[in-house]
Amino acid sequence: MPDKLEMLDHATRYAERGWPVFALQPGDKVPLKGSRGFKDAATNDILLTRMWDEHTDANIGMATGKIAEVFVVDIDGEEGSRSLTEMENEIGPLPETLEQRTGSGGRHLFFRWPAARPVRNKQALRPGIDIRGEGGYVVLPPSIHPNGKPYDWPYGEDTPIADIPGVWLDVISPVKKKRAPWDRSEEQPKRAHVPIIGSTPIIERAKLYLAECDPAVQGSGGHDALLWAARAMVVGFQLDDDMANSLLWAEFNPRCSPPWDPETERKDFERKVGQARSTPSEKPSGWLLDEYSLRSDADAMANIIGSNRHAVALLAKHAKTQVGEYVPPKDDIDDDVRVWTPFPTEFFPPRLAKYCTQVAEANCVYPSYVGMPMLVVAGAAMGNAWRLELKKDFIVPPVLWMILVGASGANKSSPLSKVEAPLEEPIPPGTVGDDMLSPTSTDNVVSDLTVEALVQLLEENPRGILAFCDEIAAWINSFGKYKQGKGGGGDKQAWISFWNAGSYKLHRKTNRERVRIPTAACAVMGGIQPKVLANCFDPESFDSGLVPRILVTCPPPRRKQWTEAVVGHEEDAAWHDTIQWLRTRPFKNIKTNTRQHMPHVLKFSPKAKNIFTSFYNDMDDVVHGSINADAEAFATKAQSNAARMCLIHHGLVMAENNTTSLDKPIGEESAIAGTQWMLWCLAQQMEIYGFATQQAVHQRAIALVELIRVKWNGKVTMRLLQRAKPARYKKVAAAVRAAQAIISLGMARWTEVEKEVELI
Repeated sequence: MPDKLEMLDHATRYAERGWPVFALQPGDKVPLKGSRGFKDAATNDILLTRMWDEHTDANIGMATGKIAEVFVVDIDGEEGSRSLTEMENEIGPLPETLEQRTGSGGRHLFFRWPAARPVRNKQALRPGIDIRGEGGYVVLPPSIHPNGKPYDWPYGEDTPIADIPGVWLDVISPVKKKRAPWDRSEEQPKRAHVPIIGSTPIIERAKLYLAECDPAVQGSGGHDALLWAARAMVVGFQLDDDMANSLLWAEFNPRCSPPWDPETERKDFERKVGQARSTPSEKPSGWLLDEYSLRSDADAMANIIGSNRHAVALLAKHAKTQVGEYVPPKDDIDDDVRVWTPFPTEFFPPRLAKYCTQVAEANCVYPSYVGMPMLVVAGAAMGNAWRLELKKDFIVPPVLWMILVGASGANKSSPLSKVEAPLEEPIPPGTVGDDMLSPTSTDNVVSDLTVEALVQLLEENPRGILAFCDEIAAWINSFGKYKQGKGGGGDKQAWISFWNAGSYKLHRKTNRERVRIPTAACAVMGGIQPKVLANCFDPESFDSGLVPRILVTCPPPRRKQWTEAVVGHEEDAAWHDTIQWLRTRPFKNIKTNTRQHMPHVLKFSPKAKNIFTSFYNDMDDVVHGSINADAEAFATKAQSNAARMCLIHHGLVMAENNTTSLDKPIGEESAIAGTQWMLWCLAQQMEIYGFATQQAVHQRAIALVELIRVKWNGKVTMRLLQRAKPARYKKVAAAVRAAQAIISLGMARWTEVEKEVELI
């Protein structure tokens, strides 16, 4: 073991190189007790002598970062070596540079400090690879590792220290985007502490928050300080403009230097509130509500796009461009200024992609209003003639449910009708072969979405049907009722059978007729207005399990200016011919004893299966990483819906190529298209349900406040509330959660009596 003098000699020699060093525990990697660690690092001989005079056999530590003009790539063991090889294969080799061998057998690669940008400590850049930069340190030879082995310089300590290549620097220390003032951590105020967070209404919490915000000082970023405070109110706490302005004038402005003059500067002051709401930011909507636990799980779904960002992060390891991988969408959705991600029409076959774009332009709508109905209609045309077998007993049909969300006048109906029309056209004579194998009817589209009407049509259409309705609100609104009342469970089970294209049995009591439909396939599409959606997508509707099966899209409003754009004849014919081809292909065969039509059961090619399996497993990661059971339902159903989209894309490709073999395996192109489409749809589902839940929760809160005001004169215990509304609040705990919701909205408070709430 090195003696005191030898260790001091080495420490002094390192200091002469300009490396600030400090003493560590002998035989260990941790700083001396009572020391400040790397903050004690120095190059002064007197200070170094004092350190090793007081602590014999102390190991040597070196502070990394700008102070040493050095940072270190720390490669730990075999895992780190594998990761380094992978990275060098991906982005290029590292140059030869000064290298240290650690006592555990790892490697420390030293690189010159880059002038372009700082390098900070980073844990697990890749498995087994850490970065020691600003705020970090490394142990230097001849220090002794806790395992008793020394650190050394295997190639000599005089090896020149190299510059790290730019591509490596971009990975280790990515260029940061310019941030708005509210995104800069150093400008965020300290949080006020309140012992019982859940009992403080939002308004009171917002006041406490403003009391900790840095005041606006003229000439020192005063407008940015106001902008930050305003954004905290309207986005962080989700207050309306009037309440935000009131709090800012009362709680924030008096501490500013000088304060804004309400007589002459009111417009400039309040303009910041509107600017704060509309300016993009990395902070999600409602972040302060979540930070202070001021909303329940149901309320948190209003911020579900945060879970989607989590999903994208989990899927990021697959973000490669080569064929054979699916690429998650960019995480560019802001909660307040929506950055609309266009529907990925490029995955359609070329002529159909062009058709989708032309129909959208001709009708002044976004392509999602056309592309999603195209998938539904194509799946309905394929119907029961095809299935995709993922494994034994896991077989999916090409059945999708889809809703276009838009205000009245958003022109939802025109693209829906345009895309659906070929399904109702008559089949030209001679197109269909054996009638037994190719049953095709023009009466396979229905607008009556009652189970009784659908069952009658399903009996007559072995291929399946499409339920198409311009306004589909009544259908969605019924979901929450399936768990109640007589017959409700039967309707729920019927719809699950229709989505799975499974067997359905019905016993008609009127004439004692027994109906059995072996494959009851029913695709669904329609439109709905946002305000109606808010009522329909009450969180309780998820109890039925049907809502997460529905694909939705709600693009931003688009101006309806006159356009001369039309759909070309060739593109129109391409869509028409595709649907006619799909709906006229024969079944695989017919069971002679039951007369049941049997589908072509397809499988993925090996490469396509790998793509889908990767997607499937990452959706499972999303499920286990989610904080909300309703969000989990989206990801779970996405696994099946993605497989259905892969099958539908395969059908479109077959139609495009007029394929003669109807049993060809599903290839990579279709696997990529299906998973990409579903990733886009998953983001839409999460965002739209978040919007709808926020509205539904607020509406229920208002209704509860009115009930307490009228029935109990503004004050009620939770037990009394539960007894008065047992259908809504099955247990007292449910009533307590409802009360907490109106308290968090600043509408009520707890009294001194246990579990009693009083309106404010």
